[in-house]
Amino acid sequence: LITDVHERIKIYNKEGFEYATQKIRLYKDGNEIEDLNKLKAKTYNLIDDKIEETPLKKDGKFKNEISENINEESFTMPNIKEGSIIEYKYSITSPFIYNVDEFIFQHDIPVNKIEAFFETPEYFVFRMNVKGFLNVMPKREQFNKSLDYTQRVASGGTTNAGAGQGLGRTTQVRGNVKYVSNVISFDLNNIEPLKEEPFVNELSNYRSGVKYELSYTQFPNSSKEFYSRTWEDVVETVYKNPSFGDELRKTNYFKEDLDAIIKNLTDEQEKINTIFSFVKSKVKWDQSYGKYTRKGVKQAYQKGVGNTAEINLMLTAMLDYANLEANPVLVSTRSNGMPLFPTREGYNYIVSSVRINEGIILLDATSQNSLPGVLPI
Repeated sequence: LITDVHERIKIYNKEGFEYATQKIRLYKDGNEIEDLNKLKAKTYNLIDDKIEETPLKKDGKFKNEISENINEESFTMPNIKEGSIIEYKYSITSPFIYNVDEFIFQHDIPVNKIEAFFETPEYFVFRMNVKGFLNVMPKREQFNKSLDYTQRVASGGTTNAGAGQGLGRTTQVRGNVKYVSNVISFDLNNIEPLKEEPFVNELSNYRSGVKYELSYTQFPNSSKEFYSRTWEDVVETVYKNPSFGDELRKTNYFKEDLDAIIKNLTDEQEKINTIFSFVKSKVKWDQSYGKYTRKGVKQAYQKGVGNTAEINLMLTAMLDYANLEANPVLVSTRSNGMPLFPTREGYNYIVSSVRINEGIILLDATSQNSLPGVLPI
């Protein structure tokens, strides 16, 4: 999956200087990592009726690890003044063909023009989800294309390479594939900014844009392979991850300490409050998000620091050990957006839940100020 971005922004005053810094989030899952490349950027200033160009250099580029699944690359444009124009281009190469970044059409500043194109070979069928209040009218076209390829195939021959050993021969084969390319394009002009309003929890949930979900693939002489998930698929996949399900089942590291704390408690609410307070005092949050553990619940318990998953999976395991009906809950932070369809990637946080007679209580032990049933903002 290749995403090409080209933007040009005019900065009129000092309030616009913040746009000189751009942050790009890159997803990773194990050894599969999104890669930012082909970055080129310049700042333009009009000095004595002449255009002065200042290119972006290495000292203006930065890398940061946000969580176990998110890297961030950022750059700050040089020589910014009132009246500057900044222009940058970059490309993101991603192995996650099912997770296309949202096409955002409405921003916090006015936009003169947006052109966007989404091109897919006929073998990949995506579902388009539109959000926001702009009247977005996509244009759909089809083009005949071909792709030349080269691959090595086994020729079937062998050569002697010592007793009992053989060395397979390969042959280079060239070929050509003809296919239909489906293109969806958008052309929008003079887009009003989306302004902050009272009582809106996260403005990005109301931004006009388009999100694509891979529905299925169908290659020549093959049946359809569906990628659209159900919520049950999401739950099963997350639980199978060793950094989630296996960590949730561990109890030996806290049993002795917890037994001493709850041995005389019989009231459910008192148990919940006691265990919740114990986890909050025992392990501090390291300010990193994640639905999977990084170093594991045992190490977080021993060292007294952990991410959201380590703290709240630990809390869930303790509640369950105390014979309470507890489960972890996947959530998305406000800045992460609202998942529109069943997806693992839409969630970046874990809280705990426990069922009592009055219903389910949600708990988050990462915040010292949180209470049972009250999650941090």
